[in-house]
Amino acid sequence: MAFTPVPFDAKVVASRISECPMPIGIASIREVNKVVNLIEQDLGVRYIRMEFGIPGLSLSPIALDGEKEALVEHQLGSVYPSFEGAPELKQATADFCHAFLNLKIDPKCCIPTNGAMQGGFVSIGVAGNITAGKDTILFLMPGFPVNQMQVRLWGLKMDTLDLYDHRGEALLQALENRFAKGDVGGLLWSSPNNPTWVCLKEEELQGIGELCTKYDVMAIEDYAYLGMDFRQNYGVPYKPPYAPTVAHYTDNYVILISGSKMFSYAGQRIGVMVISPAYFERTSAHLKQRFIVDNVGYSFIHPGVYATTAGVSQGAQHGLAALLRASVAGEYDFLKVTREYADRAAAMKKAFLDNGFQLVYDNDLGEPLADGFYFTLSYPNMTGPELVEKLLYYGVSAITLKTAGSVREEGIRACVSLTPVDRVDELAYRMQQFHADHPVESQ
Repeated sequence: MAFTPVPFDAKVVASRISECPMPIGIASIREVNKVVNLIEQDLGVRYIRMEFGIPGLSLSPIALDGEKEALVEHQLGSVYPSFEGAPELKQATADFCHAFLNLKIDPKCCIPTNGAMQGGFVSIGVAGNITAGKDTILFLMPGFPVNQMQVRLWGLKMDTLDLYDHRGEALLQALENRFAKGDVGGLLWSSPNNPTWVCLKEEELQGIGELCTKYDVMAIEDYAYLGMDFRQNYGVPYKPPYAPTVAHYTDNYVILISGSKMFSYAGQRIGVMVISPAYFERTSAHLKQRFIVDNVGYSFIHPGVYATTAGVSQGAQHGLAALLRASVAGEYDFLKVTREYADRAAAMKKAFLDNGFQLVYDNDLGEPLADGFYFTLSYPNMTGPELVEKLLYYGVSAITLKTAGSVREEGIRACVSLTPVDRVDELAYRMQQFHADHPVESQ
């Protein structure tokens, strides 16, 4: 097969890069995306798009049927949604947690949100306002950059701890040292991690849970990629192995569930906060100063959800409820569907590694990394910003790990979702040419 020759026209690429309001190597996802869109239009070419962490699979008709039933048969489109959420979704979420996390939860503690983004925003606000003086949110990095923006919007403080140097006992010791200062109100992480795809082990989650209890810190577990560690099969409802969660080791937890990656339900912005029942019933006089109420569970809803979006779309709630029910019933294997990302990652990694690239976060506490939605790359003698810019001439777009908060200056984030397996040969061709034009020994 004949592929579009690379590098692309240098004058055109350089011209579009120069129009970016910031150096392209440190530009945001949206700015990189804009530049690449313009180059594609100018040259009539297609990039290997790795900058955007968006779903690359189709939404199941199950969700559409659930929405149709709510909007057409029950005419809910003209009815304001409850701030607490649709009872059907609350129950379906509780059943889903039981089936796939081995976690029994009261449906009242399952609060629908407009995506995990809103769930993160509300959780951060509550965590940073429960106790006087505990107004710092600690992040296990790298991570989702927008969560850090949310901290700033709340007027809270932020600190970070990078997973590159902190796993196992080293992670737990570093957390204890930081918690002991007494100013951390919440700890936020994702596992599988965006973008490294490292997955916290059961013993790490146990240690985190125990430390969050000891130092009274809210554990905010971003489970956008729930079960997507494909080294294990977490997809059989009510059967071990269950997807690991910190919820088994502390009462100070909030789990953020997202419809976007697990179910490719991104367009409707739907997720759920799963709040510890004990935490839900807790009261705090300090919380009342900002949230008007002293009950923690109530603060997530009023004003958490109410004051930000006044509820969640009726259709999306019922669509997600239908997907969760089908998953629990064994009628829809969401992890079998999303395994496609693992296949893409394995093929794409090979195309890079065969041509001089290296993985930055290259092991998972001594085990090979799982293949999944993201991975991280470097190229000898290049910084992350340099690599991002040079790859643009070869039809590949990405962002730096620095953009995701990593301490690793040499790395870039690669998202696999928009690269089907049938384009991997084209990626391999482009990286062969890149490697030939940038021989390691000459740098």
